[in-house]
Amino acid sequence: MLEIQAIQKPASTTNGHVVSDPVFCMIPASKDLDTLAGLYKKELEAAAFKGAETIYFPSLSCSSQPLLFRAISQIYRTILDFGDVGDTSVKKVCIVCEDDDIRNTYMVVWNFYYAGTKNARMNDGRWD
Repeated sequence: MLEIQAIQKPASTTNGHVVSDPVFCMIPASKDLDTLAGLYKKELEAAAFKGAETIYFPSLSCSSQPLLFRAISQIYRTILDFGDVGDTSVKKVCIVCEDDDIRNTYMVVWNFYYAGTKNARMNDGRWD
C-alpha cells in the first residue's frame, strides 16, 4: 500500500525522486484542478518508470483556503488512485511543506477526508 506523508522541508538532501518543477507549487484556477491531477499522475508514472520508491512533491500554498483544500484533496485522490492501479516501485509519497501552517493544512485534509481510522491519520501529536 502506498504511504502518503506531509513533512517539514528537510535540511539535508533526500533519497528518492525529488520533484522540483515550480509548476507543482502553483494552484491553477478552480475549474482546472483536473490539469493539476494530470501533472501529478504524469510525475508519479515517471518516478515509477525510474524505479523510485519515494517521491517528494513540493507543497502548494494559496491565500484561498477553500481552493487550497480542493487542490490538496485532488492531489491525494490522484496519488491514491495511482497506488490502487497495481504494481509500482513507489511505496511512499511525501509532500514537502515549507512551513508548519501548510503542513497542518495537508494533515487536516488527509485526516478529515481520507483517514478511515484513527490509526490512519497523519499525526504529529496534535490530533489526539
